[in-house]
Amino acid sequence: MAFLYRIFDTFNFYIWGVPMVLLIFGLGIYLSFSLGFLQKHLLKAIKLSVTSSKGKGEVSSFASLAINIAANVGTGSILGMTTAVVEGGPGAVFWMVFAGFFGFATKYAECFLGVKHRVHIKDGEYVGGPMYVLQNVVKKRWVAILFAIAAISMAITGGGSLQSNAISDLLVSSYRINPLYVGILLAAIIGVIIFGGVHRVAKFSEATTPLKGGVYILATIIILCMHIKDVPGAVVLIMKTAFTGKAAAGGFLGVGVMAVVNGMIAAARSGVSRGVFSTEAALGSAAIGAAAAKTDSPVKQALISATAVFWTIIICTLTGLVIIVAGDWQNPNLYSGSLAHNAFSTLKYIGVPMLVFSLTLFAFTTIVGWYYYGEKVIEFLEGKKWIFPFRIFWILIILGGSVLGADFLNFKFFLSAEDVLTFNSGMSVQFMWALVVTVTTFMVLPNIYCMWVLRKEIKEDTRKYIKENF
Repeated sequence: MAFLYRIFDTFNFYIWGVPMVLLIFGLGIYLSFSLGFLQKHLLKAIKLSVTSSKGKGEVSSFASLAINIAANVGTGSILGMTTAVVEGGPGAVFWMVFAGFFGFATKYAECFLGVKHRVHIKDGEYVGGPMYVLQNVVKKRWVAILFAIAAISMAITGGGSLQSNAISDLLVSSYRINPLYVGILLAAIIGVIIFGGVHRVAKFSEATTPLKGGVYILATIIILCMHIKDVPGAVVLIMKTAFTGKAAAGGFLGVGVMAVVNGMIAAARSGVSRGVFSTEAALGSAAIGAAAAKTDSPVKQALISATAVFWTIIICTLTGLVIIVAGDWQNPNLYSGSLAHNAFSTLKYIGVPMLVFSLTLFAFTTIVGWYYYGEKVIEFLEGKKWIFPFRIFWILIILGGSVLGADFLNFKFFLSAEDVLTFNSGMSVQFMWALVVTVTTFMVLPNIYCMWVLRKEIKEDTRKYIKENF
C-alpha cells in the first residue's frame, strides 16, 4: 500500500501543483468576471433557497440544496481539512477559502448546465449532470464516460468508504467501540435510507443538514472562544504560511527561496484539492443533484446550489482554526480523526461528544448524498437494471470502510487498550485520500472542459436573467 500511495502522491504532487491551481483559479476568476460577480447575490440566493419551488422536477429547491450540502459538507470538511493542514501547513486554509470564493461562480456554472440540459426520462424522472451535457450537448461521449467512471470511483472512496472509516476511527479512539459493529450499524441505517429512493434521500437530507451544521459550528465557536488569545496568531500563521509553507511556520530565518516556493505550492495544492472536494466546485457532482430540483429557471436553481460553497467555507475555516489553535497539527503521531479528537477534547465533557455527533451526521449525510450521485451515474452508464446491485454494493463498501486498517478480528463490542493500539488506519486513510485526489483530477478536467466549451451560453443566459429579475 505504501508503494501505491507514493505513486498516487507523486502524481498528485505534479498535477495538483501549479497546473491545477492555475486551471481552477483561472476558470473561477474568469467566470466571476464574465458573470458579473454572482457572489454579490449570495444573500438573495440564500433567500431563494427557502422559498417554495415552482416548475418541473422531483424534489424542492431546498431539498436539492440539502442533498448537495449533505454530500460536500461531510467528514472531508473536518478530517479533510485536518489532513490539508498537516500536509500543506496552516496556509492551506487560506487557499481553501480563496478557492471557495471563486468556486462560487464555478459551481453556479456547472449547476446551470446540469439543470438547463437535464433529461426527462420515461418514468418521469429528471436526470442531469456533466456526463449528460458532455454527451448530448458537447457531443463527446468518451469524455462523458471518463467523467462517469471517475465519479463512481469518487463515490466509492471519498463519498463512501472514507466516511465510514472516519466514524469508526473516531469511535475507536474515543470510546473503544469495535469498528466492525460501527460498520454494521452504519450499513444498516444507510440501507434503510437508500432503498427508499430519491424522496427518502431528500427528506433525510432536509432534516439532518441544518442540525449537523448548527451543532458543529456551535462547538467550534466555543473552542475558539476558549482560545481567543491564540486566534489572532493562528490567522497570522495562516496568512504567512499560505505564501511560505510549513517550513516558515516557526519564522523566516534560514528558509531559502526554493523552500518558500515549494512550501507555497504544497499549501496551495493541499488547500485547493481539499477545497474542490469539500465544496465540490469544479467537480461537477453538484449538477447531478441540481438536475432533480423543481424549478422554472436554471439560473435561479444554479444560484441556490452555489450557496452550498458559502456554508462549506465557514465549516472548513472554523475547522482549520480549531486545529491550529489546539497546537497539535505538527505532531507526526496524530492524523485525521485523532487530530480532531485532541482538538475538541480541549472543550471538556461535551467537546468530544459534540464532535462524534456532528461527524456521525456529516458521514451519514455524505454517504447518502454521494450514493445518490453514484446511482445517477450508474443509471447513465448502464440503465436502471444496475441500481439494485449498486445499492447492495454500496452497503458493503460502507461496512468495509469501517474496518479499514484494522489488524484484529474479534467480536467484543468494547475493545481493550491492546486492541486499540493495533487499530491504525493512518496509512490506509492517507492512501485513500491520495486516491481521492487522483480521481478528482478526472472529474475536474472533463467538467472544466464542458464549462469552457459552453461558456458563452452560460454568460448570455445568466446576464439576461439577472438583468430581468435582480
